[in-house]
Amino acid sequence: MLLFARFCICQYTAYGTVVWLATGAVKNMEHPSIFNLPELIATLPDDLHTICERLLFVERVYGTPVPPPSMQNWIIKRFGSLDRIREQTIVKITHLWTLETAFFNPLRAYRHQDMTAAADRSSIEQAQETAIATDLDAHRMFRDPLRQTTADPFGRIQGEYCISASNVAKCDGWHGLVIFDEPHPLRFNQAQLCDYFNVAVRWLATAHQADTSARYPLIIWNCLWKAGASITHGHLQMLLGRGMAAGQVERWRRAAVAYRQRYNRRLSEESGELHTALGLTFQQTEEVCGYVSLTPVTERELVLVCRNPLVAAGWSLRDPDAFYVALQPVWQATFAALRALIDRQGVRSFNVAVYMPPCVTTSEAWTEMPLYVRIVDRGDLLSHLTSIGALEMFVGGVITVDPFAIAAGIPQT
Repeated sequence: MLLFARFCICQYTAYGTVVWLATGAVKNMEHPSIFNLPELIATLPDDLHTICERLLFVERVYGTPVPPPSMQNWIIKRFGSLDRIREQTIVKITHLWTLETAFFNPLRAYRHQDMTAAADRSSIEQAQETAIATDLDAHRMFRDPLRQTTADPFGRIQGEYCISASNVAKCDGWHGLVIFDEPHPLRFNQAQLCDYFNVAVRWLATAHQADTSARYPLIIWNCLWKAGASITHGHLQMLLGRGMAAGQVERWRRAAVAYRQRYNRRLSEESGELHTALGLTFQQTEEVCGYVSLTPVTERELVLVCRNPLVAAGWSLRDPDAFYVALQPVWQATFAALRALIDRQGVRSFNVAVYMPPCVTTSEAWTEMPLYVRIVDRGDLLSHLTSIGALEMFVGGVITVDPFAIAAGIPQT
């Protein structure tokens, strides 16, 4: 069901620059944004409109707080004007298969903004770099991983730019690390990032050889303290589960299977088609599709979908090297997406998750579940506030950045 309320365009300034995107099926819309999404959907061809109705519930609502005179000066100082808060536009989107929900309202970004000390961007970046350097000096154990980190029973996996370790405080029986040679987690080129992920995959394969009952792989990256990293020095984490895939991964797998059973279509493909038609795709090759999510778990969620059938076939290939080669376009696309967020949109702290197929054939179906990479921004390094509250934990993402603005800031590949 789509609710078409009265037309409203709300510009959003991301890092000081108003940006818009007008591509694909909505190229004639003057200012496409999340706030005129119902109108954008109405311009889609019938087949894509049908896909949207299958995938999304979209609702546009209005909030109308009535401020007392005693609050007016504070509101003007905080939000710029009284009119901005008197009639607020909120767009709510729920993915009908994964049930992920996002609430879009840019005014939420102004709630705790310090309006009295507006530093320029260069000053902010310098302060962030100082904070990173200070924390790197205070926690140096990853600079000597052979002496200061634990090893796995099978030893370590050595890469060109990194080395593996065993996580000293584990979340699962098999829980490892890839420790970067370069301590600064934001300083990486394509060769380095591909090597980090290649070592992570080799660690997963080696752990499965050591324990064939462990078969459900997961790669995660918490970059800096706002993203939950306890150590600033750059590192990935790998988990290899036994009985079933991690809950969030399994939820996406079940949604993909149910979608195939209902419509005889692939959920990942139709989702990619819809995001492309709306102008939210930034990567579109035979191997990888990348788009800005309409139902982000938190700010700036990017989704990369691997289209290579060798990857979908999983780890049971006779030639494992072919599997590693097939993954390289995914890591290259991940590099491009991360560098765009860091270098063009000012992101400093982020989370990455890689949903992968099991190491062996399992009783549940995985043919509909491609390899996914999910990337999200975790906010200002210098802020003491968290971006995750009760709404995000138990309800859905509360989002302040327009997906169309994000897409405009990522070069097309």
